[in-house]
Amino acid sequence: MTINEYQQLAMHTLNPHLSRKDVLINGVMGLCGEAGEAIDIVKKHLAQGHDLDREALIRELGDVAWYLAETAYALDVPLEDVLQGNIDKLKARYPQGFAPEKSLHRMDDMRIERAKPEDAEAVFALYHALIDAPCSTWSEDYPSRELVGNDVRSGKTLVMREPNGRIIAAIALLTPEDEPEYEEMAPWDPTVTRWAIPARLGVDKAHQGQGLARRMLSAAMDTARAEGCDGVRFLVAERNPIAQRSYAKLGFDICGTCERWGERWLCYQKRLSACLNR
Repeated sequence: MTINEYQQLAMHTLNPHLSRKDVLINGVMGLCGEAGEAIDIVKKHLAQGHDLDREALIRELGDVAWYLAETAYALDVPLEDVLQGNIDKLKARYPQGFAPEKSLHRMDDMRIERAKPEDAEAVFALYHALIDAPCSTWSEDYPSRELVGNDVRSGKTLVMREPNGRIIAAIALLTPEDEPEYEEMAPWDPTVTRWAIPARLGVDKAHQGQGLARRMLSAAMDTARAEGCDGVRFLVAERNPIAQRSYAKLGFDICGTCERWGERWLCYQKRLSACLNR
């Protein structure tokens, strides 16, 4: 039996009257509940002198697996993709296997700052490596070396660095003057008087799936607010559900759609007075 076959078989016992939202809620609540049941078995063994009930613990692990499958089903993702994504993240974090120093020095050691002029080539290389990424709308011509260089030299690019200085994520923070066509793309909030436009957000492939895109976007919004902006607007490709799910946690409003550059885009906006902290 494969992982996805298990998910399909398990979902035959799903309550057919639940809405997709209710399935999601039931899934995450069930995960917590069954994990608690597993904890209780181990607690009785360690703290109350009971023999370890291995069979009961194995059954609880099966129940955890059922609710994991349900939660993935609610997100419309194969369970195998969830597990493979976890393996990919672990490989990126511990390519040579677990090491205590890698565990102690992770995201807290990353720093976000304005790119320096000498960073232009590294930012371009990061972007260029993402051309063939799933759902990417970039090409050999965009973002160009010239465009990236202009962003960096004009102080519009924020980067995230590893402790060794290597750049693993970047985002440009533009103004309406940089992207005048934005004004006609959607019915933006008319009460916002000064917009910033986060653009060209890229995260190194080995570090994707760790929330870095949200951190970079939050940093860009914090920077825009510090510079006197009261809102942000940007575009997300309609065919990029990965980005849409990630950005949903930051509370953006979708105020319309537009057609540009051979793609259909969702028009995102947010008042910075409600900006979430990183």
